[in-house]
Amino acid sequence: MDTLERYYSYNRYLQNTFGGKTYKVVVASGLTCPTRDGTLAKGGCAFCDVRGSSSYFGKKGRGNEIQDQIRNRLPAIRERFGATHFLAYFQSYTNTYSDTEYLRTIYEAALSEPGISGLCVGTRPDCLPDSVIDLLEELAKKSYISLELGVQSFENPTLDWLTRGHDRQSSIDALTRLRARAPHVNVCVHLIFGSPTDSIHGPDEAAEILNSFQVEGVKLHQLMILEHTELAQRFRENPFPILSLEAYTDQVIRFLERLSPKMYIERLYANATHNDECLAPDWSKNRWDTHNQMRDLFESRNCIQGARCNDLPIAMPLGTPSRSEDAPQLPASG
Repeated sequence: MDTLERYYSYNRYLQNTFGGKTYKVVVASGLTCPTRDGTLAKGGCAFCDVRGSSSYFGKKGRGNEIQDQIRNRLPAIRERFGATHFLAYFQSYTNTYSDTEYLRTIYEAALSEPGISGLCVGTRPDCLPDSVIDLLEELAKKSYISLELGVQSFENPTLDWLTRGHDRQSSIDALTRLRARAPHVNVCVHLIFGSPTDSIHGPDEAAEILNSFQVEGVKLHQLMILEHTELAQRFRENPFPILSLEAYTDQVIRFLERLSPKMYIERLYANATHNDECLAPDWSKNRWDTHNQMRDLFESRNCIQGARCNDLPIAMPLGTPSRSEDAPQLPASG
């Protein structure tokens, strides 16, 4: 077959958007989650460890603290990766879970830092009141704003099993209001594949829903069992099935082939940040072997993003990337 990209990679999207190598600078907002502060629960979602996706939460800071984090981390990222553009990434926990005055302070502080080209804001669908959506839209009219929306699943049994504290309709409502009130905000939806409660058609339906809302991007994760989580306790007490790499890739292929080729794929799978704390699956611990095996499976199955959806053109003849160029890009933290 002719050379082509099998999916629209995040690296390609960033190059197209900013015209150069772009990296995320992780910053902590000081915010927590409704599943940790007692509003919905106190232990967090079943899969989330105390680090909250590799950063932390704590006492709220102000703009100067956000700026200090960026100034401390950006030089090392620039030197290590040769990046020319940077996005301030509010990653851990729920970064819209506060009043709009505080959110405006920290967002504008990050955007004011030299070298910062925009924001990526991680949050939950049930923590997006209209006032926050309106703030994001206001900022997005002047700067690049990406909202990383932790949907995780559109299936209620899986959301319950993951102790998310919200249902499918919460995600549908959030996506509906984002499209209506914040058309300039880039929306990247996070999904987890591999829960034992997932239905066989879950990936197909998820792709169709995202196509209908025309979100800009998707970030995929396999279910990982990490120490210091509710899932780790459950797994030890009553082990449940975990997807092999081949089975997970099959889920990803089903999803990708039904997903519009206009949507970028920020990540195909997650890597364990601390291998000694990852109970399963073992393939989460090896970034490059896993990436190359997935790539080989894509090629053997002739997987092409959008091949089974009606949003054409499907193929993107942009040249075949090397075996490492389109690998999942981890947020740089300096």
